[in-house]
Amino acid sequence: MNITLKYFSWIRVKLKKSHDLIEFNKNISFKELKNNLISKDAIYQEIFEDKSVKFFLNLKEIDDENQTLNNGDILAFLPPVTGG
Repeated sequence: MNITLKYFSWIRVKLKKSHDLIEFNKNISFKELKNNLISKDAIYQEIFEDKSVKFFLNLKEIDDENQTLNNGDILAFLPPVTGG
């Protein structure tokens, strides 16, 4: 199972990349993915603790951490953006 992670704004800058392709042996929940990412890199702890960051699964905001992720899903990490 493959999931694409897309990063925007300061998250993209800190990670020094625009996306990742993550592979799992089985379907997992958003919560399981979150814990997996945090265990691999401390920057994800900062990302998930920032309550202003929104997470969108296939263009729909995630409102349930137990939501199941499926093969081919795209998960976007969207912090608020300012401009002038």
